[in-house]
Amino acid sequence: MGRFLRAAAWTLACGLAGAQAADLAPPAETLRAKLAEAQIEVTFDRARAAELVGEAERAAARLLPSIREVNPAAARAVQAALKGAKRAVRSGDETALAAARAHAWTGVLAGTYAGLERSVRSGDADEARGWLAAREFRTASALTRLSTDATEAVEALDAGRLTPQAALAAVRADVLDGYQARLSEALRELETAQARGWRTRSAEQAALAQGYFTLLAPAYRAQRGETRLEAVQADLAALPASLKRVQADLEGFRAAPLSPAEVKARAGQVTRFLALVPVEYGRGVKLSGAAAVVSSDLEVTEARTFLSGANAALADLAPLLPKETDVKALQAGFAGLEASLARAAAHRDAPTPSQIEADVKALLDRVRAAFPAAWQAHDANADLGVIRTQLSAVVAAAEAGDWAAAETARLDAYALLESGAEARIAVFAPDLKLRLENLFWNGQHPDGLARLIRERADVARFRESRAALEGALKETAEALGTEVAPAAAATNAGVIVFREGLEAVLILAALMGSLRRPEVRHLRRPMWLGALGALAATAATWFVLSGTLGLFARYGEKLEAVVSVIAIGVLLLIMNWFFHQVYWTDRMAAFQKQKHGLTTGRSPQLAQWIGLVVLGFTSIYREGFETVLFLQSLVLQSGTVPVLTGTGLGVLSVLGVGVLVFALQARLPMKKLLVWTGMMICAVLAVMVGNTVHVLQLVGWFPVHPLGTAFPSWASLWLGLYPTWEGLVAQVVAVVAVVGSYFAAEGLKARQLEARRREAREAATTSG
Repeated sequence: MGRFLRAAAWTLACGLAGAQAADLAPPAETLRAKLAEAQIEVTFDRARAAELVGEAERAAARLLPSIREVNPAAARAVQAALKGAKRAVRSGDETALAAARAHAWTGVLAGTYAGLERSVRSGDADEARGWLAAREFRTASALTRLSTDATEAVEALDAGRLTPQAALAAVRADVLDGYQARLSEALRELETAQARGWRTRSAEQAALAQGYFTLLAPAYRAQRGETRLEAVQADLAALPASLKRVQADLEGFRAAPLSPAEVKARAGQVTRFLALVPVEYGRGVKLSGAAAVVSSDLEVTEARTFLSGANAALADLAPLLPKETDVKALQAGFAGLEASLARAAAHRDAPTPSQIEADVKALLDRVRAAFPAAWQAHDANADLGVIRTQLSAVVAAAEAGDWAAAETARLDAYALLESGAEARIAVFAPDLKLRLENLFWNGQHPDGLARLIRERADVARFRESRAALEGALKETAEALGTEVAPAAAATNAGVIVFREGLEAVLILAALMGSLRRPEVRHLRRPMWLGALGALAATAATWFVLSGTLGLFARYGEKLEAVVSVIAIGVLLLIMNWFFHQVYWTDRMAAFQKQKHGLTTGRSPQLAQWIGLVVLGFTSIYREGFETVLFLQSLVLQSGTVPVLTGTGLGVLSVLGVGVLVFALQARLPMKKLLVWTGMMICAVLAVMVGNTVHVLQLVGWFPVHPLGTAFPSWASLWLGLYPTWEGLVAQVVAVVAVVGSYFAAEGLKARQLEARRREAREAATTSG
């Protein structure tokens, strides 16, 4: 199984790699394999062990010239390790050989990684493929999907879709993530080996930890400085005695930062995998009287596998948890649960299913209390990720001939699909739902997984069906997607900010227009202070509203639906031209009246200043509050970064208009600007309505009647168009309501003007 996983890893890494990749991968694996075999033989047959070390040296001879060119220190480390291996074989020292083997392997990794960085930085994709072929992945398991981000980045570099700098960032994030996971694993294994008195295992894991950290040292230096780096290197050199110090040195360190999407995915893995532990355990442990009896070792193993997956995901997130989080207490909770499952696996004092369920529930509560709310927002793609891991487990079990495990993994994957994603796509894409069911059950061309398991089919057929399922799951993710394209979200945010800011500028210009005379010009200052206070209050409102919504982030799409409906309601109200015309006229009249009373009355100077400050504040803050509400709705749909980007552009545009109006005294066509931005806001409204109706349908709060046709994915990302009658009709109604109210308001204004002219003519005729 281990050989298969390594072969799969290299296949994924190499991708379209050419001959150069094929030249590096085999000797690297040969060196590693021969040293491992020598470690097995050294106790029984030193002569054979010496032959194996010689074969490892010959494999290294094919690697070292290339490694020496890019990282001489790594080449020297490999040579020194091989000499140490030869000495260990001569003396029959298995412990020393284990350490030498680890140093040799991590030295190879350090050299190939240096070559990979150099080739990517120079834009040489062909050379990068060769170095990338000799990388090492995270430890593969049923719950681990080997990452191909680095391979995809190199291919994108070759195709001109990524710059060398962007490709290098992607390669570092992927490869260093794997090496840091290996480092953490080595330290955990070292702790276990020390507790059980395994000298050889301890030496091997200590050497691996030292070697893996060498790969991460530049990132550690950049984050924590040379002094801290020297300290941790000294502690690593003193392993295993310094294990606790090394763990403290590495606390909070992460060589390759996770993206927000990766953080959310890891958090989802922790909670979802942990929740599956009692499910699997309950299937494999039954009660016989008051005692728990293991009825299926396989199910207990599955429970331990899910716990291990949750623990690995938590290890990735530990450096990112809030400072007040007691990470060690969480880790102790996982360790205690693992100890309970280990007793069950050994058929010794197995806990009852209810005990495991209670322990998992308590641990889940602590995890959820520790995780920030944003990490816990529901993500349909996270469910699909768990389904993918289970499908990988199906294929792995089929290859191993463990048909019971394959069937269990298939049923687990289908149960999660049926309870979540499948139920939601049934109305949007019934053909896709049927195709998924056929692939999971008894379909043909390609065959369904249930059929393949029943027929004990060969692995090639399983992989064919697995590939078809991957395509169907991608379509499912698109059908369930509620995100807006980042550029579209930024554009919408910019339009909203510019429109509301334009109204604020117009209000201030109207209020200050009569305060240009020298004797009253000083009264502008308190109004400016009030306006600045309104801007500060708007920023505070953003943070308060963002924090408040964050408390309800776990409600995911339901929260998005509620906030979006409120935002659309307000947007429809202010875009209603009948309302806008009357409200604008009355509001401006009230402001002017208030200003007139403050500037011409006999109020005390302090009261006058306070009144003008309040006037400046209230005239602007309403626009700011509306803007924040709209922007929070967009944040829930597409994230903070694109919305803030568009907000920044909108603010710059408003500042430009403000400078023209107030500093340069320019006379701008404000009415035309309001009409033009109104048309842009109308388009934003249509997109918001389409996305909101889609979310309401996803959460089951709105009926669904499919059109019977499909739209391209860009239509939903950019325009909020989804193939349902409800969404399209709602968008048309919203646009017609806004446009219709504009023409109705213009017609009413024309009739009122004509009536006043007629009255004036009649009055003139009467007086004449």
